[in-house]
Amino acid sequence: MPFHSFASGGGGPKPKSWSAQAPVAAKMEKCIQGRVLLLTICAAGIGGTFQFGYNLSIISAPTLHIQEFINETWWLRTGQPLPDHLVLLVWSLIVSLYPLGGLVGALLAGPLAIMLGRKKSLLVNNIFVVAAATLFGFSRRAGSFEMVMLGRLLMGVSAGVSINVQPMYLGESAPKELRGAVAMTSAIFTALGIMIGQVVGLRELLGDPQAWPLLLASCLVPGVLQLASLPLLPESPRFLLIDRGDMEACLAAHRSVTKGFFLLQCAVIERVGRRKLLIGGYCLMTCWGSIFTTALCLQSSLPWMPYLAMSCVFAFILSFGIGPAGVTGILATELFDQKARPAAYMVCGMLMWTMLFLVGLGFPFIMEGLSHFLYVPFLSVCVCGAICTGLFLPETKGKTFLEISEEFHRLNFPRQSQGPEWLGPEVILATEL
Repeated sequence: MPFHSFASGGGGPKPKSWSAQAPVAAKMEKCIQGRVLLLTICAAGIGGTFQFGYNLSIISAPTLHIQEFINETWWLRTGQPLPDHLVLLVWSLIVSLYPLGGLVGALLAGPLAIMLGRKKSLLVNNIFVVAAATLFGFSRRAGSFEMVMLGRLLMGVSAGVSINVQPMYLGESAPKELRGAVAMTSAIFTALGIMIGQVVGLRELLGDPQAWPLLLASCLVPGVLQLASLPLLPESPRFLLIDRGDMEACLAAHRSVTKGFFLLQCAVIERVGRRKLLIGGYCLMTCWGSIFTTALCLQSSLPWMPYLAMSCVFAFILSFGIGPAGVTGILATELFDQKARPAAYMVCGMLMWTMLFLVGLGFPFIMEGLSHFLYVPFLSVCVCGAICTGLFLPETKGKTFLEISEEFHRLNFPRQSQGPEWLGPEVILATEL
């Protein structure tokens, strides 16, 4: 090291201050690496799952203002007001185009992650953000609600790409001991985006009737922050080594990120494990959902039941965040090898966005048909999730990708795994769909 050569005088006897200077240098190096880690997580998250949660949240505040804009625009075009049911239909399309765009983005995430790499995919993904923000910002001046619809579609595409590539990028950059803790930050940024979206949508900020184009266009701010910070940070070491064959760049990226992970050792997911968090989260969701259903049935007879029901809603969301929301994004990184990981994220993204679209479309009918028992279908899903996790999912905490592959092989082929036939998973030379 240059520091060693300078301190030792070109190979001569070390000065007495060497023993005091070496720990200081080591601490400085770890401090720099810790900052690189923190910046990597924040840069990937601010333009990734933060955007997903933010744009999922801000659309609720200007609902009435955008509906009025739709009606006014139609009046200026035709001289007649748009019927209320058609206004509601156009508004429903504006809302539902976001998950449809997310489905398209999930299909693009795999090919982009292979062709461009994880980091560059996140950077290129901001093209959709800039285009959407431009459409939002000028939609009122242009008198076009179609621009709002197209902008929501493009933001959905951006969210579909980022929500798959971000945990892939962070999961491949993390050491096995703390891979889950780092990937857990994707869920944290989603929750942060939802919260910030609600705050920005307040009437005192950008919730004013005339400010809704700026509210929707504010998605440009996280995109600009990511464009300014992410290029300075390393690419996924596994991508550089396996897909690009660049050993030198892989080692450089690994050194700059790995040692800074002495910062996240207290993360819950690394102490408890993925499997227990999933099962516990599903069980807690089942518990709170059952109490919520009971409270809805008894709210007319007991005056304090509505407060209990509201508390159960918050507890249900918290349980979801602790368990399924945080762990599910990690599993695709850990359960699939380098070859299959982009395709796995693509399939997971397709399923998530399709279900989000179907639930959003069908929930009003579920609420009308089941009344107080509207949570029963979701409770069934939680019970099935806990059972399937307990029966079929191995614990992946602290295991390498090779060890996880071997564990799955033992579960799927118990007889073969006892003999000498299987020598381990094949060597992956590159990623492919």
